[in-house]
Amino acid sequence: MSLLEVRHLRKSFGGVHAVQGVSLDLAAGEVLALIGPNGAGKTTTFQMLGGQLRPDAGRVRLGGRDVTGLAPRQLARLGVGRTFQIAETFTSFTALANVQMALLAHDARHWRFWRRADGYRMPDARALLAQVGMAEQADRPCSELAYGDVKRLELALALAGEPRLLLMDEPTAGMAPAERVALMQLARTLAKERGIAVLFTEHSMDVVFGQADRIAVMVRGELLAEGAPEAIREDARVQAAYLGVQSHQNGSGSRLSGKGLEPKTLEKPPSEAKPLLTVRELHAWYGAAHILHGVSFDVRPGEVVALMGRNGAGKSTTLKSLAGLLARTEGELRFMGQDVARWPAHRIARAGLGYVPEERRIFGDLTVLQNLETGRQPPRAWPDGTPLAAWTIERLFALFPNLREMPDRLGARMSGGEQQMLTVARTLMGQPCLLLLDEPSEGVAPVIVQQMAQAVRALKAGGLGIVLSEQNLAFAEAVADRAVVIEQGRIVHEATMAELAADTQARRRYLGVT
Repeated sequence: MSLLEVRHLRKSFGGVHAVQGVSLDLAAGEVLALIGPNGAGKTTTFQMLGGQLRPDAGRVRLGGRDVTGLAPRQLARLGVGRTFQIAETFTSFTALANVQMALLAHDARHWRFWRRADGYRMPDARALLAQVGMAEQADRPCSELAYGDVKRLELALALAGEPRLLLMDEPTAGMAPAERVALMQLARTLAKERGIAVLFTEHSMDVVFGQADRIAVMVRGELLAEGAPEAIREDARVQAAYLGVQSHQNGSGSRLSGKGLEPKTLEKPPSEAKPLLTVRELHAWYGAAHILHGVSFDVRPGEVVALMGRNGAGKSTTLKSLAGLLARTEGELRFMGQDVARWPAHRIARAGLGYVPEERRIFGDLTVLQNLETGRQPPRAWPDGTPLAAWTIERLFALFPNLREMPDRLGARMSGGEQQMLTVARTLMGQPCLLLLDEPSEGVAPVIVQQMAQAVRALKAGGLGIVLSEQNLAFAEAVADRAVVIEQGRIVHEATMAELAADTQARRRYLGVT
């Protein structure tokens, strides 16, 4: 008997038919991957199963009980755990306190405001953190954690509720390749040992094909195919709609594969060109924690510099420091010939430095066009007075054709990949001369990764300087000129991107990629 039975689920948003008659079964101890292009309806399906959305039609049964339309807290009481595409934690609390809060909620304990809860089930909380590899981070505030670590913490929070069914939406987003596999191996082991049914969405194909017992593929709100991993890999319909031709040909099934991600011979910027950005001896802190230690590099017009390194190495912190988003930094930052080291974030942005955060941060209650308008700034010129080609709505739609098809769609009704495109487009409306891109290929389908690579190449060809923080080596190899590898907040290796991609020893040592 199936633990989870889903029958003919439907959900529409106005004229958008997000989910159209989806039916699934999932047994206790089984791991089922739900995959598909961005906008296929995966997250909407998850939200209906998790109680965030009520289906327009269809039924959901858990352990034989009809749970259709129940609220998330009711489902949690019945044994449904959930992790989210964008991690949900208390950022000002430590990792340990977050788990203790989850345990309090699970135990339905009521605490008056004058009673302290920081000692509640501490051994159990620490054990849960140890299970997901977060024991050493237990006493750090979530605001100081790398995004991949936050995702691991979120798994611990879900496990605190002792779930029978675990819904995991993009569980490995923001994690290095080896960490992705390790996390899902852990989830798979727990599923088998505890009889937990696991349903997860994921764009990392090495995780999907390596860890799922079965795979279901959604396209345009409908189930396209369902079956064992090898059968799905060989399905021509799935290859055309989602995996891409090259992923099938090389048989890897990896998110690092796909037509359009081949390394390109890119025209290198002239070495004599003055840097757009000069970074010297950059130090940065989160509170008392010293994160960056003397980071230095340059970026020239038309050059893409990839910041590489393992999860938590300091890549995102570097980008936030350059954008003026950290309270405490030291070092030299010169942008377009100006010393911007002490400038606030808004002034740096107005000077022409654009920042695309990993978390996207679009306005969910605004349409695509309205989101774009929030980023609008006047056209600007290079330091020598040459005007930049102005970014307009039409030019952005040419760069991201997917957005052209949904100008009036609310941000909250867009898929993760569509939101990623919108975030980049909104930043370009600020007419930047230099762009900071934090994990642009993360959490999006292989076909969208290809489109994002094409967009980065187009921006580079237009003369923009780009600093790219990226875990996806193939994506970085396809677009970057140089690689700067960071480890524990220090630069440990610098090379051209082609040299790093060809250096097996350096890749294994610094990136954990063979």
